[in-house]
Amino acid sequence: MALCLGFLGFAGNAEAQERKIIHLDMHFLPTESGADDHTYSKIVTVSSEGELVEKTYDLNYALVSVKKSLFEESVPDEPLWEEETHYSVDGAPVYTQFNYRKDNAKHTKVVVEEIVVLDLVCNGSMPCEGTFVAPSGEEETVDRDIFKPSLPSVKVWQEFLGKNLSYPQSAINTRTEGEIWIGLRIDEEGKLVERFILNRESSDPSLVKEVERVLERYTGGFVPARTIYGNPTTAWLYLPIRFRLG
Repeated sequence: MALCLGFLGFAGNAEAQERKIIHLDMHFLPTESGADDHTYSKIVTVSSEGELVEKTYDLNYALVSVKKSLFEESVPDEPLWEEETHYSVDGAPVYTQFNYRKDNAKHTKVVVEEIVVLDLVCNGSMPCEGTFVAPSGEEETVDRDIFKPSLPSVKVWQEFLGKNLSYPQSAINTRTEGEIWIGLRIDEEGKLVERFILNRESSDPSLVKEVERVLERYTGGFVPARTIYGNPTTAWLYLPIRFRLG
């Protein structure tokens, strides 16, 4: 989720420029030039065919990832197709993830050394269905992208927010709406070990305070991410909490 959160709606801006350098924080979100939280740099270019290319480097100029995306004019915020390769500290490719839309469904494939280790199809009206192939060759049925942390149940999370989230009166008085993005660091046992409001500085303080209050009350647990070898690992989960006036 980190990469996509920072660049929703960015494609239109990038297409108007030949090359752009963006400073990123540890969550791969844009930060001010010269800021203390500058952790990565991303170089964005657009090919003559309209393909968006994003190369991310750490502060030692080591390549972290390369992402290529193709957008349709009719759906500018969601890529028709994207390919993202992640690299190890020594510059070797670790895995490549392909995401594309087909037959009103979202398809995800993760490839390691030319072997498809994750093949997942998600339809908006039904749970995701797919398979994970372990290094041993054993196949496992999965219902999510197992390489990212997740909620045990999106439905239960939404019901929890519906019962516990309150709209701050000060925000109602000023007709303030917003979307608060939260980062949750989930360890290999599925426990929350750290949390972070990604857009705190640009958000209404009363909305941020309410989100923090609600997070204190959540006891539903999390599902940890797994490595490409299938082992549980610590990783960040990114979620939006939306405030909309009826």
